[in-house]
Amino acid sequence: MLSIFRGMLFCFASLVSMALAQPRHVTILHVNDIHGHFLPEPVSRSGDSLFVGGFEALSHYLRLERTRNPNSLFLDAGDIMTGNPICNRKHRGVFGGALVEMLEMLDCNAAALGNHEFDISQQNARILAAMSVYPMLCANLVDSTRHPFAPKGTAIYEIGGVRIGVIGLIFEDLRAETNSSNLQGLEVKNIAQTAQERIDELDPITDLIILLTHNGIDKDRELARRIHHADVIVGGHSHTRLTEPLRENGILIVQAGCHLRELGVLDLEVVGDTVFSYRGRLIPVVVKDIQPDSRVAAFCDSFRLLLEAEYGQVIGQLAVDWIRGYHEESNIGNWICDRMRDALNADVAFVNAGGIRTDIPAGPVTRLQIAELLPFNNAIVLFNATGAQLSKFAEIQARREHGIVEMSGMKIRYRVRGETIDTLICEIGGESLESARTYRVVSIDYLAISQWERYLGFQPQNVQQTGQLLSDFVTAQVQQTQEPIYSKVEGRLKRLP
Repeated sequence: MLSIFRGMLFCFASLVSMALAQPRHVTILHVNDIHGHFLPEPVSRSGDSLFVGGFEALSHYLRLERTRNPNSLFLDAGDIMTGNPICNRKHRGVFGGALVEMLEMLDCNAAALGNHEFDISQQNARILAAMSVYPMLCANLVDSTRHPFAPKGTAIYEIGGVRIGVIGLIFEDLRAETNSSNLQGLEVKNIAQTAQERIDELDPITDLIILLTHNGIDKDRELARRIHHADVIVGGHSHTRLTEPLRENGILIVQAGCHLRELGVLDLEVVGDTVFSYRGRLIPVVVKDIQPDSRVAAFCDSFRLLLEAEYGQVIGQLAVDWIRGYHEESNIGNWICDRMRDALNADVAFVNAGGIRTDIPAGPVTRLQIAELLPFNNAIVLFNATGAQLSKFAEIQARREHGIVEMSGMKIRYRVRGETIDTLICEIGGESLESARTYRVVSIDYLAISQWERYLGFQPQNVQQTGQLLSDFVTAQVQQTQEPIYSKVEGRLKRLP
């Protein structure tokens, strides 16, 4: 009875102490999935055309928020790489180094390591993680000797009298979305277990714990349900616009879309080591009536001029908009695959829809637009496949679980009954697929070598390298096309009623 009374007295004293404590106001500023988009881009909003995004405009909005509350922490949730040719230029001895310097100029406090940081190579990712003034955090990625890949997994900051612990984490299924050759010798540890271990280390010495994750919104919600004593998840990877925080298992989850189009702002009132109240929002990074940081503006402009000189040339014309798909066939994918099949004298051609990263409006096409359309260093390859193997591929296509593979030379018709595909009709070159026949396939190394299990359903043998990058090939094909390019969706992958 006495122990119960003491416990009640302790709880009462804690509540009184919390009530008397002065709330401390901390602001978390956050971005994610920049993907090289360092310049503003036109967008249509409410019928108006606006220029949005870019580091120059971001510097303006960061200054306003920091003036409103100097007790702020600025975080990036990963994937600064891949999406613009600036990622393929060396700066300070590393590809993507210019983007790191831009974040440094904006006084970024910490960043998560994203999967696209590995697109150039593992070594490039390692240098990126080690070179920045701010730490690029990742606590659950280790090498073959069990040493952490990133120099730091956690960091502690004191902001306005609040001690804040930040833990960097990357999603577990990293190999499914990254060229496997760039991950050799690396292992992703269980994200929830690693998070809880680090939370337990930081909890006694901090007032607030933030998980800085490159994990995706659905997996962040799952992560929140599996841990305790964390306060906030600042996330990335899924490009989700959360106009207000989600709350899962008492943990706030925020994410700010992508491409620097919005700045995430999370205002917290901290009492003791508890978030007493909060308010989250997204601020559109609109390029209008802004006063940017002059250093940031000059630095961005210097790279804009470099890229315009190298990539600004008009190389062709589109008769119709090129609109990408992910779970559906697109006119871009059809045109690219048709050109590959014709040029390499193949029976079929495959390119994953997820590798096509933007749309291009009808009209003049520049080298820069093709570089942004196909930003990955995917090489064109050739291999042979039997009809039986291509039938396995067709079934994966019909399920559309990971996004489709764009095709040329092949048509697939299917019918679904519940969870079962009960009809599957495949044609190659207008004729029924023959199981025993060998077909010539042109594709890219990402599909044929790295992610065949996910997309093809069989492992290609004797893959032949052509020595040509897909982006270079498409650039050359656009240049060689005399008439404005017309392409359409043709129903190459079609579900039957």
